[in-house]
This record gives sequence, structure tokens and C-alpha cells, in this order.
Amino acid sequence: MTNKMASRRDSRRHYNTRDKKEKIMNKKLVQSMLVMLVILIFAVGTAVQAGEIIYKNDITDRVVPKEVVVKTGDNVIVMVDSSESMSAENKTFHKTYYELEQEALKSGFERMPDLGYNFGIYKFTPWEVLYPMQKFDAATAADALNKLPAEAGGKTPLIEGLNELETVLKGLSGKTFVYIFSDGGYDKGTGSISPGDKTTELAKKYDVCFQVLDYATQERDRKTVSDMSRANMCSRNIPFDSYVNQPYYAIGPLYYTKWDTEVMTESEQKVAGYNINNILFEFDKSDLSMAAQEELDGVGKFLTAQPQAFVALFGYTDDTGTPEYNMELSRRRAEAVADYLQKNYNLGSDRVVANWYGEKNSIASNDTTGGQAKNRRVELSIGGM
Repeated sequence: MTNKMASRRDSRRHYNTRDKKEKIMNKKLVQSMLVMLVILIFAVGTAVQAGEIIYKNDITDRVVPKEVVVKTGDNVIVMVDSSESMSAENKTFHKTYYELEQEALKSGFERMPDLGYNFGIYKFTPWEVLYPMQKFDAATAADALNKLPAEAGGKTPLIEGLNELETVLKGLSGKTFVYIFSDGGYDKGTGSISPGDKTTELAKKYDVCFQVLDYATQERDRKTVSDMSRANMCSRNIPFDSYVNQPYYAIGPLYYTKWDTEVMTESEQKVAGYNINNILFEFDKSDLSMAAQEELDGVGKFLTAQPQAFVALFGYTDDTGTPEYNMELSRRRAEAVADYLQKNYNLGSDRVVANWYGEKNSIASNDTTGGQAKNRRVELSIGGM
């Protein structure tokens, strides 16, 4: 009897263990099926084309015709920081900010499509011309960084640097994107205005967008950087770590692909990127509908399951209103999508990269209400897998 009871107990333990293993295996199978279902939805869910993640090699290797890539600016200026604050160690990457600044710039130069930009590199600590305004060449631009001091050091004459920038802007035509590295600290001259006031002043006088690479750590310095990046609606704050981690963060604002472009880019062949249905908006609105939230929930779950992936956002409007207002509205829409994904799925800014382009790149005629409704959108494209 005792042996029989022991045998039954052993048998129950055997079946319990087997049941647990089967439940675990079934759970893993269901999770895998869900991920594959999301991939399938992304792959075939829409006939409307979404934005493309394009890098230099996609054009030079003739994967993407240059004609489908539209540049949003004519000039690009990089203002490099070599001051003492750049010698601090970045806690995420365990290198100095100065080392990371140069590495990230060289990586960006390599990936930046050659669309005929007029390009210049300047050190503002103190001011020195490293690469005077000329046709962009990635190799020459990277070599120009070798003129930087071997070690970071010295003060941060940021206002003087912005004054020198104005002398460069005066000689340019077309739209200019200015990339400036800053931790918000600067030497305050007698009677000088703040960096935020200066960038706002320049944005009113010239067709310029400030892209501020932010490595501020102090609260007052964060406000300075924030003020600089709010010069106008095409200016933005780019967290330094996100910029280092995600090169597309910096080059994305410089161009977009025509709406009817459907290509498998070299980047997507390597990372198996997927397109998603466009997120649509009501007239003059930036809040997300229930349908939009459901679409984004699928994206959020996919990104959570694929930690190496990121999503690029491309915000647009119809042509109602002024170009300046539409730039602001497209920004609000792109940021609404980014905020939803970041807050609901705990995604960092390097994994949700928002760009906005105003009323450009219409996918339908703005002469009809139906066409306008299609143009009020944020496109999404996933890469990095």
C-alpha cells in the first residue's frame, strides 16, 4: 500500500511538472505568434506609403534614386564644443563627452546623404573655422575634426560664438540647420543677452533652425539649452546620449522621402524595418483618436518585444494656414505620437525619433476635404532590427 501511494505521489508530481513545462512552452509559443502577427500586420497593413529611413549608402549604392529624397535645408553648420565641460565622463558610455562628440559627428557624416548641402564646421570655444562653408564632402568634413585640440579645455564663450555664427549666416541663402553642442553653461559677458534670446533673435532675422545637442546636467543649464532649442518651430533639443545611440536623430530633419516612394532600403534589408498605417488627425488638432491609439499600441508592443528596434516619425499637415503655423502643428502631432509611445511603453528618446515638416509632401490634393484629411498625418517607419 505504501509503495502504491508513493507511486501515485510520484505520478502526480510527474504530471504536475509536465503540465508546468507545457504551460510555459505554450505561453512562449503564444508570445512568439503575437510578435509574428504584429510583424505581419506591419508588413501588409496599409497601401499608403510611410516615411523611409534613408542613409547615404542607400543612394550611393543606387538602392534609392536621389530624386525621391527631398532636402529640407540648403546649408548645414556644426558648432563644436571643446571647452572644459566636455572633458567630463559620460556615465552611460564611459568615455568623455569630447570623445563621443567627435565619434558621433564622424558617424553622422558617413551616413548623411549627399544632396548638395552647403556645409561648415566651426569650433566656438573659442571661435575657429575648421571647415569653411563649401559643398559637403564626408571624408573632408571628418578630417577637419582632426584640427580640434587633443584635449578639451578652456571656457565657453557661447554668446561670442553665436555672434560669430551671425557673420556666417549673413552670407548664406536658403534654409540653414545649425547643430550646436551645449551643456547650457557659458561665460556671461557684461550686458550680454542670454543664449536663448540670441538664438531667437537669429531665428527671426535668418531662415535658420537650431538643433541643440544637449548634455546639460544642472537645472539652470537645462533651462538655457531648452530656451535655445525653442528659437522657432523647426528648432529642437536632441538629448546627447540619444544622439550618440541613434545617428538618425540628427540627420532626419534634413530630408524626407516623397510620399509615394516604396523601396527596400539597404538599412531596411539589414534591419528588416516595417511600415505602419499613417496616424491621421482632425482639422487643426494634434490629439490622438482611439483608432490612432490602437495602431500605436501595436507599435509599442512590437518595440517592447524588439529592444533593438526604433521608430522614426514624420509629421505633416494640410496646406490650410501659414507655413509657420503648419510647422508648429506638424511638430505637435509628431510629438503627440512620440509622447504616447514613450509614456505608455517606457521607450527612450533614442527609440522614438520625431521629425516634422509642416505642409510639405502632400499625399493627396489639398483642394478637397478628403485630400486634406489624408495629408493631416504622422507617418511611421521602424528600423534597427
